[in-house]
Amino acid sequence: MIVAGAVVIVALVGVRLSPMGPGPSVPAGATALHITTESPHLLPTLACETAALVPARLATVNSDLVLRAVGSGETIPVVWPSGWAAWLVDGRGELVGRDGSVFAREGDVLSDLGGGVGSDDLFHVCIVGT
Repeated sequence: MIVAGAVVIVALVGVRLSPMGPGPSVPAGATALHITTESPHLLPTLACETAALVPARLATVNSDLVLRAVGSGETIPVVWPSGWAAWLVDGRGELVGRDGSVFAREGDVLSDLGGGVGSDDLFHVCIVGT
């Protein structure tokens, strides 16, 4: 019985941490925005690249949520973790984590994103665990 309980607990924790799920649904009254995300994968990320992204501001351009370098205003091509989403609520873009919590809103400056540049020359944002 104890072994069965331990298996259930490990399974529930694994499901919670696994980036396989579809991520949050667009809430009522919101409009989906496009972001590029990693492909779903079974295991959570246990380590990140050590590169840091320059401070960047979230902005909407047409139907995309983008990052623009604070210093130059240039768009920075990024790949967000799998399961993340973006939408427009009351005219303001929101970047949302796989658990549905708002990570940042349009106009916010993000200065603590880690990750690294992949073989595709895009900055892959890394969030350890969930």
